[in-house]
Amino acid sequence: MDDRAAKADLPEIDWDAQGIETELGWAVPLVLQEYVRLGSVAVADVPGGPRGYQVLVATTTEEASSQLLLANRLGIDKTQMTYVIDALEAGGFVERRPDPTDRRVRQVHPTDAGRALLSRTRRTLRAAEEVLMRHLEPDEQTTMRRLLARVALAAGAGTAGARGDDPAFEHPLAVPERSRRRTQTTTSSTSSTTPQ
Repeated sequence: MDDRAAKADLPEIDWDAQGIETELGWAVPLVLQEYVRLGSVAVADVPGGPRGYQVLVATTTEEASSQLLLANRLGIDKTQMTYVIDALEAGGFVERRPDPTDRRVRQVHPTDAGRALLSRTRRTLRAAEEVLMRHLEPDEQTTMRRLLARVALAAGAGTAGARGDDPAFEHPLAVPERSRRRTQTTTSSTSSTTPQ
């Protein structure tokens, strides 16, 4: 079945009827469930699974930071982050190095093998995302990504009391400026890649 036939198979939504299909609370969990199913397969080769993938993205696109700052940035419990980084390090995908400004702190850096794994996995994950969004045109997929990123940034910023409502939930830090494309002098062991 080609994409046009698949799109034709979707029923029209009657937005005026205000049925369950028009509710964000119905749509978001359903999309997330399918994304988790497809994405888990796509990142299966990464130690730590989806969390390991997020660590690889952050360490290859942002300035080096400590394990604790990475945990806060990604919304991963600091104990779980230790296990994820241990697994990535055991696989040769990241390495811990002393912070040049404070040798008591260890920064997490990607290795060449980590960058290669990220590149392969990112391609596989993008293909899975295209399956999930196959009913959207390419420009609609781009628009959806951008709109969701803006909604997520606003949700991550929260309001004055929002973060304290559920202390068990690890809220990621919304700091997109960390992921800005940079130009820098690189060596083979410290080169940085940019997101595709």
